[in-house]
Amino acid sequence: MTAASGRLTAASITENLGVERVGRSVRVLDEIDSTNSHVLRSAGADDPAPDGAVLIAERQTAGRGRLGRSWVAPRGAGLTLTVALHEPFDRYSPARLTMAAAVALVDGIADVTEVEPVIRWPNDVWVRNRKLAGILVESIPLIGEIRFVALGIGLNCLQQPGHFPPALRGRATSLEIESRAPVDRLQVCRAVLRRLDAALLHPNARTDDDWVSLWRDRSADIGTRATLIDAGDRFTGRILDIDPRAGLLVQLDTGGRRHFDPCTTTREQPDALDAARL
Repeated sequence: MTAASGRLTAASITENLGVERVGRSVRVLDEIDSTNSHVLRSAGADDPAPDGAVLIAERQTAGRGRLGRSWVAPRGAGLTLTVALHEPFDRYSPARLTMAAAVALVDGIADVTEVEPVIRWPNDVWVRNRKLAGILVESIPLIGEIRFVALGIGLNCLQQPGHFPPALRGRATSLEIESRAPVDRLQVCRAVLRRLDAALLHPNARTDDDWVSLWRDRSADIGTRATLIDAGDRFTGRILDIDPRAGLLVQLDTGGRRHFDPCTTTREQPDALDAARL
């Protein structure tokens, strides 16, 4: 990437990157419908994307988040990427991958910027009560005992307030907005890939409890209040903890405790986080 163009290139990203799994192969496209969709489509081809391969798009025309929500970013302003992973069925856990990716993303951002984001369940990264990034894990069977996984990340890097739709300007932000120093999108990309590689190189090196502990240390959720919608029913309470498989544990205002599955639960986004702690 040159300062004049600002465009990401595979050569600039991979030069001396020093990774062993994630980022050994990088492809950058100018425009695509969705990096996750493109990677998943490759699984049905004769030559599916190899394990650890990264696809980056400068612009998505049909980017999406959880539960079919859209993800929109101007060309060259964000970092939109998908990592292809070949995971054994008996090891595959979308919740664990989401937690590992969130930890890696937060740490990668902190490595090369002065921004200090936090993780917000189930798959978001926030700064100052505004959404900075999202993670989307999808998968399909590949061959034998292998699950083909698309781990997608959308990170707002260079956007200004006017780039966001009016309805989102009070709830979305970017590294450029949050940082007093210029943001180098290439260095952010390289730092995130290095952190993802370290997190996913030896998936069994950390237990679920290890990932929960790392997630908690970087989370703004524990002890805060949340309103959750599951199967059309609305629940409000205080967040107690997260389980990598069962989901979010909430002390309900109506009494009792309940786990909420991240695959089926939506969360109402308040104008600001309730900072009260238990």
